[in-house]
Amino acid sequence: MRPDTAFQLVQLLPLPIWVVWLLLPRSRAARYLAVVEWPWAVLGVSYLICFAAALKTGGQLGPDSFSSLAGMMRLFDTPWGALTGWVHYLCFDTFVARWMVNQAPGAGYKLAPALFATMMFGPMGLLVFWATRRWLTAGPHTAPGA
Repeated sequence: MRPDTAFQLVQLLPLPIWVVWLLLPRSRAARYLAVVEWPWAVLGVSYLICFAAALKTGGQLGPDSFSSLAGMMRLFDTPWGALTGWVHYLCFDTFVARWMVNQAPGAGYKLAPALFATMMFGPMGLLVFWATRRWLTAGPHTAPGA
């Protein structure tokens, strides 16, 4: 399989999860996706395959791969290496969103800004969640900041 084809395939798994959590946050599907583990297992296996393909096709894993910027950049020098990094983002950003959904199960649409920020900007969405967590987890009659 070519890396661009693999990219199109791995993009397909997390997208429906995000759509459900953003547009149907109180649905049975949203709750199901918040508790199952198989999507992250699939992404984890995809990561492993991409990582192996990156090493096989010229990715350089060396002694400075995780201790210098130059070493880290060499990991992403090939299409498979870049795809490995992208699958890492897909898996972990979606997993963090899952954690948020489980932390604030009654938040409904109030959680959407934090989820969207996580989907688009990863750690910034986590910061949005932390900044608004009290409001998101408050009962239905509690005003923000109360």
